[in-house]
Amino acid sequence: MVHFHDESEMTAREAATVAEIIYSKVTDLYEYKPPQKTHLVLIDTDDISNGAAYYYDNKIVIWASPLDFELRGSHRWLQNVITHEFVHIVSLQKAMKTGMRFPAAYLQIMSYEHEKRKDVLYGYPNTLISYPVPGTSVPPWLAEGTAQFMYDGADWDHWDTH
Repeated sequence: MVHFHDESEMTAREAATVAEIIYSKVTDLYEYKPPQKTHLVLIDTDDISNGAAYYYDNKIVIWASPLDFELRGSHRWLQNVITHEFVHIVSLQKAMKTGMRFPAAYLQIMSYEHEKRKDVLYGYPNTLISYPVPGTSVPPWLAEGTAQFMYDGADWDHWDTH
C-alpha cells in the first residue's frame, strides 16, 4: 500500500512497481511473508535521500529525493532503497522470538538496606539487578549486511556506473 503526496504520483507508481517485483523474491528467500500489507510512505518535502523500516508497524518511509552525486555515479536509487528497507521488514520480523504484540520484557529487582531509624521509611538501595529480554536479537551489523545483500540478482546498487 503506497501513501504519497499528489506531486509524487510518478514516484509512487514506480515504487508500487518495484514493490510488486521484489515482494516474492525477498519473501521466498526468507520463507516468510509479513502478516499484513506493508505500508510504503513516500515523502518528498525534505531535500534528503533516506529510508527507514519500522518492522513492528509494517511500514517503510522513503524520503524520495534522488541520491545521485558525482563520486558515486548514478544508479536506480529508489529501487535500491525500497528493496533494502523491505528486506529489513522481512528479515527482522522473521527473526522475532516473540510476536509483535509483545516486543520485549524488562525484569528488574531492587533491594534496600535495612533502615534502623524509625523516621526513615527505607534505606539506600544496595541491590539493583536488571535483565532485558528482547523480542528480536539481531545485531545491527547483521541487519544492515543482509539488507545490503538484498537477494541474489538484485543489482540496483553499484558503487560506480562509469
